[in-house]
Amino acid sequence: MADLLAYEAPRLDPLTFTAVSKHLTGDVLPGSAFDEHYDVSRLMAAHGSPLFMVSESILRQLYRGFHDSFSSDGIDTKVAYSYKTNYLPTICAILHDEGAWAEVVSGMEYNLARALEVPANEIIFNGPYKSRDELEMAFAQGALVNVDNIDELELAGIIARDSGHECRIGLRVNFKFGLSPWTKFGFNEENGDVQLALERIAASPNLNLELLHNHSGTFLLNHDTYAKSTEVLIGVAQRARALNLKPTMIDLGGGYPSGNRLKPEFDLPETSRRKQNMLYPYAEAILKPLLEAKELFGGRPTLVLEPGRAVIDSAVQLACTVVGSKIVPGHGKAVIVDAGVNLVPTAYWYDHKVDTVVDSDDGENKLETVNIYGPLCMQIDVLRERALLPPLKSGDPLVISNVGAYCQTQSMQFIQPRPATVLLGPDGAEVIRRQETWQDIFSLDQIPSRLRPDGFSL
Repeated sequence: MADLLAYEAPRLDPLTFTAVSKHLTGDVLPGSAFDEHYDVSRLMAAHGSPLFMVSESILRQLYRGFHDSFSSDGIDTKVAYSYKTNYLPTICAILHDEGAWAEVVSGMEYNLARALEVPANEIIFNGPYKSRDELEMAFAQGALVNVDNIDELELAGIIARDSGHECRIGLRVNFKFGLSPWTKFGFNEENGDVQLALERIAASPNLNLELLHNHSGTFLLNHDTYAKSTEVLIGVAQRARALNLKPTMIDLGGGYPSGNRLKPEFDLPETSRRKQNMLYPYAEAILKPLLEAKELFGGRPTLVLEPGRAVIDSAVQLACTVVGSKIVPGHGKAVIVDAGVNLVPTAYWYDHKVDTVVDSDDGENKLETVNIYGPLCMQIDVLRERALLPPLKSGDPLVISNVGAYCQTQSMQFIQPRPATVLLGPDGAEVIRRQETWQDIFSLDQIPSRLRPDGFSL
């Protein structure tokens, strides 16, 4: 191993985002303002309120910044975008245009990736459940399947034997680390399950172990988890080589934080007040030991990363409208807006950045603390507590930032239909998901003829 290159830490250049048109005031997080010039009120007048807005330029910048952060001589870095984070087809298409692979966890997501013409060999298929039909399709087309459990490994072996051709697999590994280890997924390292899986793969001639995988959490603020993950997978690679298995890829999953800010009760002290180059310690924890162990992965490892939140969160905002105000005993001033936690479920964990558009600078001198409630008939429909904003009145627009991750894939039609989404790109604002109607919500339902009113139709 005398030909090892000296480790060179990645250089991260800060992304500078300018404010949107007019004057936005509120609590500021780095990297959460759009650089397109747009008029919130006009957009909502044209496409409805509330309204999701996607910045194409920021999405591309976030992807490039993430990829470059984990790039190093001697390593092939592949970013497999986590579809479950936000699988709006336009968002996926933009990221694939940038060179992203697809990381999917269901047949639905796999079929979307193929419909977007992602080559099967650039799809990582994860998850604790994959049907036999899904496995057969993925193997036949050449996708890489990360095997999650012993039953799935046995089924993969049967499919490989019956098909008579090689099936590409990865091995998902878990280990105990920290207070809440993610041991639901994959084969456990401590109890011998990983070794048992390696031995079974070695005895299956048509199973080709190409990749070792670990994903150990979400919004991980401690990069030591990635250092431990890299260490564990390097150890597994040593044992795999002893069994004449030849993995060439190492997959460190996702979980990387975004520009969002966790609520204090979920945060580590000062950790969410991140500055530029926040990905540097994560990259260092992975790249340095991987370069030192590169021979275990064929001399030039392929590093796979599966970000979602880190490359999409700050690229999406939600515009909404104040529809009422009140004084709440014990809590002070509050406003009600036309968007709720059915659209922003992450409001339970994050203090999302909130801005309002004002016509002059006068409002900046009259900032006050206000709670922001949604329109749902639920006491827990609170989008933000203690936001610092100018005085608000009915009809004022608000903009909620960093809502790209899980807000749209986990949104639900509870009481209110879901809003439209527009892409802010080189051709102006383009609708990439139309606003739902009440008929859309009930379009899959059927009423038995004996109960259906005359003239009922959707």
